Amino acid sequence: MDVLTLNGITKRYRAITALNNVSFVIPKGSVFGILGPNGSGKTTLLGIVTDVLRATSGSYQFYDGSKPIDEIRKDMGVLLETPNFYPYLSARENLEIVAKIKRCDFSQIDVALKKVNLYERRFYWFKTFSLGMKQRLAIASTILSNPEIVILDEPTNGLDPEGISEIRQLIKQLAGEGKTIILASHLLDEVEKVCTHVAILKRGQLLAVGDVEGALSQKSAPASESTSAQKIKAMIEVGADNLEQLAEILKNMPEVINTEIAGGVVTVYHYQGELTAKQVNKYCFENGVVVDRLSVKNKNLESKFLEITK
Repeated sequence: MDVLTLNGITKRYRAITALNNVSFVIPKGSVFGILGPNGSGKTTLLGIVTDVLRATSGSYQFYDGSKPIDEIRKDMGVLLETPNFYPYLSARENLEIVAKIKRCDFSQIDVALKKVNLYERRFYWFKTFSLGMKQRLAIASTILSNPEIVILDEPTNGLDPEGISEIRQLIKQLAGEGKTIILASHLLDEVEKVCTHVAILKRGQLLAVGDVEGALSQKSAPASESTSAQKIKAMIEVGADNLEQLAEILKNMPEVINTEIAGGVVTVYHYQGELTAKQVNKYCFENGVVVDRLSVKNKNLESKFLEITK
């Protein structure tokens, strides 16, 4: 089942198009990352699906569209920006205020604090918390009603490595409970570690969508561009006694874009899906070179993302 379906969402601010005909679906139980540089439309998109903003055109629906939107809103936890907690109130006292606003039972406060690992600090003033602890308390405020859908905008922004790790583990924990997590972020390395699916935006355009690896293998350039420009580069490292000879031989392999000698190996650049290590090994052997090292180098999400959006 799909939790959210977007159909041609467009948002314009006079001469500026923040989103342009964006369509995709978010599967139930996924950790869905909406990725893109600043100004790509991530926050605008989250604002639309949380009813903070109105789309210029297009539509969206939760589940099959049969459930009243007011009921769905009650079943969502949303953090679009860090709440303004009271500095001289404790974590629990701040959540009591949130619970009153959301009409949640106070019994859920300790449950939420335990989930975000702040139960032992529940009586500490908010002003004494680290940035990571403040963000965890903010997430606790979004899950007081035990929502099925949790929407987070830049949840690790501004945190140190320890704080980022804490939030990452919390997102994994919530996903493990069967919740659907929708998060916007530009911290690609962290998203790679928690997301199951991803949509990549640039200047309001949807460039790719799908599971993390699949989305980054999609063709993203306009159809008018050459086939090679639409593909993702990949690398294979190859070693042999004579690297210069090896590089010359591999340059003549049809699938090879170019080669580079560095670090005691020849790096072979090719388009993803067009060349395998087995093919490289066979080609070298047939041309009189015995390979003593062969390693497929997978690009991480960040390098692929930069290649898609450049």
